[in-house]
Amino acid sequence: MPSYIHAIGTAVPEAALSTERAAELFPGICPDARTARRMAKLIPHTGIRRRHFAAMETQSDFDDPEGLYRLASVQPNGPGMNARSQAFDAAADRLVARLLHGLEGDDLAKVASLITVSCTHASSPGLELAVFRRSAVPHDVDRWNLGFMGCSAALAALRMARLSASPSTLVVACELSSLHFQYSADLDQLTANLLFADGAAAVLLKDEPSLVRVIHAQCFSLPAYAEQMKWWAGDFGLRLVLSPELPTTLATHLPDAVQKFIAGASLSASQIDHWLVHPGGPQILDAVEDSLSLPEGSLTTSGTILSRFGNMSSPTILFILQAAIEAGLEGRVMLIAFGPGLTIEIALVEISGSAGMILRGQRVTDES
Repeated sequence: MPSYIHAIGTAVPEAALSTERAAELFPGICPDARTARRMAKLIPHTGIRRRHFAAMETQSDFDDPEGLYRLASVQPNGPGMNARSQAFDAAADRLVARLLHGLEGDDLAKVASLITVSCTHASSPGLELAVFRRSAVPHDVDRWNLGFMGCSAALAALRMARLSASPSTLVVACELSSLHFQYSADLDQLTANLLFADGAAAVLLKDEPSLVRVIHAQCFSLPAYAEQMKWWAGDFGLRLVLSPELPTTLATHLPDAVQKFIAGASLSASQIDHWLVHPGGPQILDAVEDSLSLPEGSLTTSGTILSRFGNMSSPTILFILQAAIEAGLEGRVMLIAFGPGLTIEIALVEISGSAGMILRGQRVTDES
C-alpha cells in the first residue's frame, strides 16, 4: 500500500495569457457582439490573473489561417472533435516531457504502477504513451487510466494508489482545457472559457516512509444532483454543464461528507490543521469556507493557485499541495475536490518536518 509521497512535480505550457490579453482576444470566438459584452463583464469576477494554454504555444491569435482556432465569423462552431483530439496528443507529449524531466530517473525506473489522469482527452492510447516515450517508467507496469472524472480525479488517483498492492505508484495528471474552448453564448461555456486552463502534475507514492503520508481517502457521491455538473463529448469538443446552484448544493452537503470522512479517519475536526480545496471558482471557495465555518483566510493557498494558474481541473489540487509544502505547512491537511456526478473526493495528508525536499520539477513564477 503506497501511502507515502516521495515526489511532487508540476508543469504548465510555456505560453501564458494574462486576464487583460484574454479580454482582448476572446471576443473573437464569441458568436455575436452581445455574447462578447457578456464575457467582458464576467472576466473581472473570475479571480484569475494569468493562465497557461497549450493552444497558444502554436497560435497566438485567431487570425492564423492554419491555426486550430479561427474567428467565429470564419469558424462558427470552432474546430471539430477530431482536430482537437489530434492537438491534444502533440501538446500533452510536450507537457508530460516537461513534467517528468524534474523527477529522478532512478525513481521512475522502479515504478511498478502507473495511474494516468485526464478528462480532456478522448483517445487511446492516452497519457501513458507520453509517459513511456518521455521517461524511464518500465513498459510492463500495471497501469490504469482515470478518465472523465473531472477536477476530483487526482484525489481519486491517490485513493486508488492506496488500495494497490504495488510498492511504488506514479500518478500523472494532465489537462488541456484550452483545446476545448466553446464558441457558444451559453453561460456554462463562457464560464468554462474564462476559468479553465492547462497544467500537469505528477506524484510518486511508495510504501517506504517519507515526510508526507496519505492517511485516509474517500469518495462521496450526490447522484441526485448529477445534472449540476456534467462533462461530455460534443461534435465540437468537450462540453460542460455548471449549474448556478452548484455552490449552494456543495455548501449544503459538504459538511456531512467531511464529518463522515473525519469519523472514518478516527479524528475530530479540531485535529485538522489546514484545508486545501480545489478552486472551481471564487464562489466555490466562498461556499466551502462558509459551510465548514473555516477561519477567514483558511483557503488562501487555493485562491492563490487559482489566481496564478486558473482552474487546471485535476492537477490543480496537486499544485495547491505543492505550494502548501513549499510554504512550510505542517500537520494534518485536508484535501477536497469536486467532480461530475456529483462527487466529492477527500484525502487527508500528514506533513512532517522539512517536507520541501520532495518538491520536484519546474518552478513557475508569475513572469514565466
